[in-house]
Amino acid sequence: MESIHSILKAIQGSAQKSVLATIIHVEGSAYLKEGTVMLFQEDGTRIGMLSAGCLEDDLALRAVNVLNKREAETFTYDMKAEDDLTWGQGAGCRGVLYILLEPVDEKLKKYLGVVKEFLDSGIPVQHVKELTNDFKQTGYGFFTATGQTFGNIDEHQIKMPENKRASGIQLVGDAPMCTYFHLYRPKPRLIVFGAGPDARPLVSFAAEIGFSVTVCDWRPAFCREEYFSSADKLTVGFPEDIVPKLELNSDDYVVIMTHHFQRDQEILSLLKNRPLRYAGILGPRKRTTRLLQTEEIPEWLHSPVGLPIGARGPQEIAISIAGELIQEAAKMKG
Repeated sequence: MESIHSILKAIQGSAQKSVLATIIHVEGSAYLKEGTVMLFQEDGTRIGMLSAGCLEDDLALRAVNVLNKREAETFTYDMKAEDDLTWGQGAGCRGVLYILLEPVDEKLKKYLGVVKEFLDSGIPVQHVKELTNDFKQTGYGFFTATGQTFGNIDEHQIKMPENKRASGIQLVGDAPMCTYFHLYRPKPRLIVFGAGPDARPLVSFAAEIGFSVTVCDWRPAFCREEYFSSADKLTVGFPEDIVPKLELNSDDYVVIMTHHFQRDQEILSLLKNRPLRYAGILGPRKRTTRLLQTEEIPEWLHSPVGLPIGARGPQEIAISIAGELIQEAAKMKG
């Protein structure tokens, strides 16, 4: 998933000078697509990736020059060749990448701080860059679904594309020939019901791949920070008290793994009429039909949870569930 969240956190939590790298255009195929970002800090720290390791060292050197010049610059990398003497390094990605390097000055740092606040509040932010024909940046702006505008261009200078989910350079109405768009999305929220030992690897994997994870359990001895350090929130309480407070919506993901028949039954009853992006329950289908007291499992419920990869044990099962979460999230992007 997008590395923008870890990048924004790093920018706001550090006094270091840094350079933001963005893939603004791809011709052909590439390891990662338009909208992918990476951060280069002056002490050599790197956050995120733009390729499979082919470009990062060269970009780090170029980032030093961009910092010294204090001016954004776009670089082109031809990945089409399949020999080891070019940027493709034998990978044969068959694409040409245009990567914009921007020094994060105080003004941009302030704006990115505002972006972080909106994303942390669950509000997507549309990012726009104005570019010349040779991809030199002339301005940028940020626009939210709730009507806020900030940056050094305003909404009246740019006509938004009809497909706001699409990333990259688009031709939109009377907009300049090169206008880059990308929608930054909030972290998807995963609610895990059940704080048993087998929930720990799932929470860890889910956080690592970009989910904001909330763990819910009625047993305080299980639902503890020392067991779930990567979770964003721990909630102790019974399902009937917790579920109404979660304010579940159509972007949320839920996994039920309490190993307690009556609690699972209660949770399913509370969830059945709520819009969710994804809901899955641990255990065989026969157990799920008993929980639902029906022969048919509804389409909204994944049972058994996880991809059918023959997983055994907590680690493998967590990987299968994480894989299914990635698969579901990819549908929204596609």
